Amino acid sequence: MNDFAYPPEAYQLAVGEMSSRRRLIVEGKTDRIFFKILLGEFMRLSHKKTSKYKVSDIDIDVIDTLVKDDRFQPIVSGVTGNRKRIESIHKNTQNSYNYDKLFFFIDREFDDFTISLDKNIKDELNKHKVDGSLVWSRGHSIENYLFDFTVLRQPLRGLSDVELSQFEEAIQLFENNFYLTLRLGSAFSIALKECRKIKKLEEIINSELIDFDSSNVNLRLDELEKRICERKILSIEDSRKIINTYEEWYKKIEKDQVDIDTLRWICHGHIGIKVILAVYLSCINHCFEGRDIHISLRKDREPKKIMKNYKNDEDKICEILATWWADKAVRNECCYPQEVLEKLLLMQDVN
Repeated sequence: MNDFAYPPEAYQLAVGEMSSRRRLIVEGKTDRIFFKILLGEFMRLSHKKTSKYKVSDIDIDVIDTLVKDDRFQPIVSGVTGNRKRIESIHKNTQNSYNYDKLFFFIDREFDDFTISLDKNIKDELNKHKVDGSLVWSRGHSIENYLFDFTVLRQPLRGLSDVELSQFEEAIQLFENNFYLTLRLGSAFSIALKECRKIKKLEEIINSELIDFDSSNVNLRLDELEKRICERKILSIEDSRKIINTYEEWYKKIEKDQVDIDTLRWICHGHIGIKVILAVYLSCINHCFEGRDIHISLRKDREPKKIMKNYKNDEDKICEILATWWADKAVRNECCYPQEVLEKLLLMQDVN
């Protein structure tokens, strides 16, 4: 946390009464990256038209670094403190002088999904939730907008150190197993939510834990348990509980044939990115296993090293994926937070 961050009362006064800047307030740096790219693409499209606002006219505030107050700690499992901060700031600035210049975007997380072993898993919203200038993400978090094969295909090509013909074989296998990939990610997300272990284990998945063949995608559960225990993250009993819970949800999703749209939105955003990239690498390895071909993601020639140091590369990879997502969004070819752009008065310039 930034030592120079505002107390919430000071920040609310600054943006609500003292600043005339148009301001989009988001939870974290990933949200800021996505919106900068998205706004940039829409403004690029409208650069020849008369536009009332420019991207430079809009400040994107990351609440994680700008507001410091321990009172906004999570009170519900899976709900982050940053989201609570923004909800509180939104409530406290609704009657402020500059409220019409303030816009807020927060993670939906697991809200308004039916998540029960006794009922059908269901998305109760099927849209963005909006309250005044506050907009919730369509799915768990901003990364979920990327969980669309048509968005992923081209950036994965750019990230893959393979010839075009080799890529086509691997990407076709990945597309054939995309539903199963989201099933795995959603089951693991729900299991960690139920066990209250998301923060501890959201980074745990990589391609070494993917049990993959051409018709099935699952986790190597013995390896997962071993990894958790070796790293002393949790006890054997806690690890076994997580794995049992995961198996319950994996079978539940399989049995009920939960539709792909529900899975793409209910999956934890960060876990989903980890799983998608791990499965994609598994597809490459499956296609070329035994051949004298070296495969990796660009920027590093050793696949194992990539996965080991994956955290260092993930921001850049997400930025690349988000650029392709924004390019499709301006052509209305994928889901994006249109309500936010409308509230920023940008959509009127590009429609």
